[in-house]
Amino acid sequence: MKDDAKTKAQLIEELNTLRAELESLKEEERKLWASEARYRVFVDNIDDGCYEFDLQGNIMFCNDGLPRIFGYSREEFLKLDRWKRHINREYGKYVFRLHDEMYEKNISSKILEYKILRRDAVIRDYEASVSLIRDQAGEVIGYRGIGRDITERKKMEQERERYREFVENVEDICAEYDLTGKCTFCNEAGAGGYGFSMEEIMQLHHHERYPNQEEADKIFNAVHETYVKALPVNIVVANVLCKDGNIKSIEAALSLIRNADGVPIGFRSVGRDVTARKKMEEEREALREQLSQARKMEAIGTLAGGVAHDFNNLLMGIQGYTSLMLLDTDLGHSHYTQLKAIESHVRSGADLTRQLLGYARGGRYEVKPVDLNEIAVSSAGMFGRTKKEIIMEQELAEDLWIVDADRGQMEQVLLNLFVNAWHAMPGGGEIFIRTKNVVLEKSHVRSLDIPPGPYVKLTVKDSGVGMDDITRERLFEPFFTTKEMGMVRGTGLGLASVYGIIKGHKGAINVQSERGKGATFNIYLPASFKDFIRETKPEKAILRGRETILLVDDEKSITDVVGEMIKGLGYRLMTAESGEEAMDVYRANSGRIDLIIMDMIMPGLGGGAAIDAIRAENPAAGIILSSGYSLNGEAQDILSRGGLISFMQKPFELTELSQKIRDILDK
Repeated sequence: MKDDAKTKAQLIEELNTLRAELESLKEEERKLWASEARYRVFVDNIDDGCYEFDLQGNIMFCNDGLPRIFGYSREEFLKLDRWKRHINREYGKYVFRLHDEMYEKNISSKILEYKILRRDAVIRDYEASVSLIRDQAGEVIGYRGIGRDITERKKMEQERERYREFVENVEDICAEYDLTGKCTFCNEAGAGGYGFSMEEIMQLHHHERYPNQEEADKIFNAVHETYVKALPVNIVVANVLCKDGNIKSIEAALSLIRNADGVPIGFRSVGRDVTARKKMEEEREALREQLSQARKMEAIGTLAGGVAHDFNNLLMGIQGYTSLMLLDTDLGHSHYTQLKAIESHVRSGADLTRQLLGYARGGRYEVKPVDLNEIAVSSAGMFGRTKKEIIMEQELAEDLWIVDADRGQMEQVLLNLFVNAWHAMPGGGEIFIRTKNVVLEKSHVRSLDIPPGPYVKLTVKDSGVGMDDITRERLFEPFFTTKEMGMVRGTGLGLASVYGIIKGHKGAINVQSERGKGATFNIYLPASFKDFIRETKPEKAILRGRETILLVDDEKSITDVVGEMIKGLGYRLMTAESGEEAMDVYRANSGRIDLIIMDMIMPGLGGGAAIDAIRAENPAAGIILSSGYSLNGEAQDILSRGGLISFMQKPFELTELSQKIRDILDK
């Protein structure tokens, strides 16, 4: 009985132990269910789609997130045919092949990306992290995945890529810098454009990016101004140093980079290489200045031509009466020396007006084919004999092309250039003369203001003191001179007349010079390709005659003095003071007038029109065209019409007048 009682007590104790263990198991089961519920709630409520499907693609499990991505409820989604989740059957096969590849290659997990078809027929981008499901034996029985709609992310990535590609491929320089000036980003143009690699450009210090401290300071000040004034944008142009040592001009727009709190943390720069543009702007400005200078010179030239014309008429009166007095004065007369001195002064005055007319670009007296080599040799020899301290060197081209020019004016051009060089070499020096045949292309003549084609180039170079920019710009202005008071002063017309003569011959002249490096004048004259005929100068003798001459001039002082000169040579004289009167006199004396001396510029019917009218009456009429102007465009045009005609520049001496008259009458 005692043993039975003990056994009963043990059984009760064991029963209580079992009951306690059962309660513990129930508690564990409740915890497991609670944990499972928590996981279930988590899985069902996340936005990502969680799913499991077998090897045939049938859904075995999915959370609520997956149907939401497709636009369905869970019940609707689970009833879908497996192909309905894809754009079409072929694309569905492609998606299954992505999964089959994992199975075949035993890839435990992989990120797959493909497209899905929503219920509203909208195609979306989808990304899933997929892993294999295995049974207890390790055999693959399906796929488990968690995925999400990445359409918006893809768009953002594409936008970002588009911006990246844009920034990397634009020719503009895009860069960012921190507040210390260190480059934190730049595109390919910002590195490769300067010849650096991306790593090299990042390592450059601020001052190493620029050719000198001045440029570095300019950029630093611009950046500092942008920071201090909080400028939205600051435009600055600076010269930047390339890796190969070349310098580029960059125009950049600077702006601040701010963090999320609006605090400046650096600078952004978008720049553009404007080296070529700046060069074009400089060339355009130079051409604009040349045009302005040319217009100014043209205006002054017109004024100079008018002054020279009137002055020549005055000199004609002085020269004419002096010639008449010398005609009746023998060498022993007390006034003979004074009269010759007056003639000398008239010649000096005529030389001055000749330079004025040369500057006025109308100063071509007799244009004929000439050899510049011959003129250069003759002029250099004459100048070298008078200036022993100057060494004259020559390099003359063989077979130099002929040019159409006035020989006397070409001699004047060279003499003025030699004199200019002599003044630039007060202690002596060297003048180098070179001639050369050149063919100028269109690109060569932009700054010369002449058409392209064949030219003869004449160069006069000296070893003198050179000139600064201001002097070089004003060099060809009339009355401009660098000679100081107390020195032998010139008229300031020498180089101005050189400029006018060359322009009058449809050529060009430029000068290259720097302080201490001498000066080089380059002259270009159009090639002619005509035959050159060497001329002989006639003897200076007074030739007389008894024919009848009609003198036409609107200046009574000219008709008075030239009329006396004509009568002094033995000729019969008739006069007229206008073109209209000349026609009346000529018609009234038809057949009696042997020669007409016609002034070119007259009010009313001018010289050219009067000559045309006389030629209509008598094509064989002999004519001398006379003018205080030189043989400019209008006079040359009159002579080019042909017929028995010659030109005579006022003022002229009695000897010249007598020879011109006989030259026409004897023909």
